[in-house]
Amino acid sequence: MGTVIFNRETVVRLGILHSLVSLLKVLLAFVVAAGVTGASSPAPSPTATLQSGMEGSKAALVRIELVAVAEIAHIDASTGVAMISQGRSVVPLKSATGILLSADGVVATTWESLTVDEDAVAVYSANELFANVIHVPIVGNNGNPAIRGSTPDPHWGPHLQHCYKKVSHCILFRVPQYHVHTYTSKPGDVIAELLNKPSKPNDVALIRISGGGAAPTAALATTAAAKIGGVLLGFTKRPLAAVSPAEFPATVDMAGNRIGFATDLAGPLRDGVAGGPVVDRSTGQVLGLAGSRQPDGKATLVPAAAIKAALAKAGIQVSPSRFDAVFRRGIDHLAAGNQGGSAESALQESLTYFDSALARNRLAEARAQGATRAPAGQAQTSEDAASAASLPGPLLAVLAGAVILAVIGVSVVLMRRRAAVATAPGADSSPPVASGAPAPKPLRAGPMAPSHSRASVERTELTKVGDTDERAGPGKYHSGRTDAGEHFRPPQSPAAMQFATPPASNSGHNANDGARPGAGGTRYAGPLAPRAVSEVSAFCFRCGRQLQPEWQFCVGCGQRIG
Repeated sequence: MGTVIFNRETVVRLGILHSLVSLLKVLLAFVVAAGVTGASSPAPSPTATLQSGMEGSKAALVRIELVAVAEIAHIDASTGVAMISQGRSVVPLKSATGILLSADGVVATTWESLTVDEDAVAVYSANELFANVIHVPIVGNNGNPAIRGSTPDPHWGPHLQHCYKKVSHCILFRVPQYHVHTYTSKPGDVIAELLNKPSKPNDVALIRISGGGAAPTAALATTAAAKIGGVLLGFTKRPLAAVSPAEFPATVDMAGNRIGFATDLAGPLRDGVAGGPVVDRSTGQVLGLAGSRQPDGKATLVPAAAIKAALAKAGIQVSPSRFDAVFRRGIDHLAAGNQGGSAESALQESLTYFDSALARNRLAEARAQGATRAPAGQAQTSEDAASAASLPGPLLAVLAGAVILAVIGVSVVLMRRRAAVATAPGADSSPPVASGAPAPKPLRAGPMAPSHSRASVERTELTKVGDTDERAGPGKYHSGRTDAGEHFRPPQSPAAMQFATPPASNSGHNANDGARPGAGGTRYAGPLAPRAVSEVSAFCFRCGRQLQPEWQFCVGCGQRIG
């Protein structure tokens, strides 16, 4: 079997090439590490108190103010001539909190919060009628028309009390109005219409405000544990950018439909928290509405299932708005500590759909936190501005490594190209060897390892040999460079390269006949002095490292020997 022959120059080049490839890998790893280090920035600081579901429910809160437009007429026939006194009043009755459930402006609250108190309307309207139209003084109520009083006038005194009691000669008409104040940065007052016909205090009342389509919405809870931690949300004042909703921690008994509070909420409920949503503390989903207050201090829970039933009965299908998705995405970025472009852009976009005061406040918060996280180089003085404008150290390391990699890569490409040119047939310009001249001393390499492909062999510079071309006939000399494909053989031993002594010239035939493929002889290369086989050093085919006879693997590259 034939063997692949390498001269010393080829072995040295192979070792250098392997070393350059290893160095290339090391520098590449260094450049990548330096680039990652230079491009990294301080980890963002997450905001654990923000939760997109809770913030979305807060943005969907509204304050409802119930008023009654009353027309009152008093008929006085005591003098024999009927004297009619008429008055018109806008009677404020109560305040409540509602929650937006659909993008088209559907609001849910309790019917108790929207029920008109007829007695309250009569007292208020009568006081204003007697004070402003009949012009008699009202005493005993500190000037508050919502409180019953009296008049010192002996004639009109009984008539005032008659109007309080809504007798036949004091006629009263009233029309309720639901004024909704959304949680926007600019004060707004929208009159809503009643969509259903509730009758009991803890029934769900559904109203709709005009101009819907992009209003924030809250999600209704589907399932919940028997007892769960919740938060009652509501407004005690008209919502503004500087007026945030009130939050009252609560324990919700879903089985008993009861809401427990740690403190007495009689005052907040009276001021407008009544009818507000009770949301899940962890998800922000609506568990129900705060209903009637019980004697034990707890409140009745109008569950989310009752809200869904009221919506279905009224034929209303709720749908979220574009504001919801964009706003909650911005809150998620803000909660994760991405106060820069991600949170700011999302919150800014949400304001194009709805002028939410909460979204504007969160946007200002994101910008403020982003400003505090600005790099310290922005605050440098003019004296060190030049040094601040210079490239940072990690970037310089990346650029230097890139230049080194480029130089090494070009060198490797040029070396391989020269080797490919050198191995091409006819590239050897050395003079031919005479027919009868003794062959030069060979440098013999063992068979190639199976892990190396034919392409790698073809790129290897083979040794110059003098040989008899079988195709040209016996005794004819062909090129000293032998085609790499001619020497590609299955693995065979020995694998180590060694110098061998050429056969005797008087063997009875051409000295180079034994070098033909398949002849089983040794191929000779280079003008090397003959040495004993036992004195010849072996080299690794792959990395060029000198081998020891007892080695089975190269300690330099791990190539199997033999």
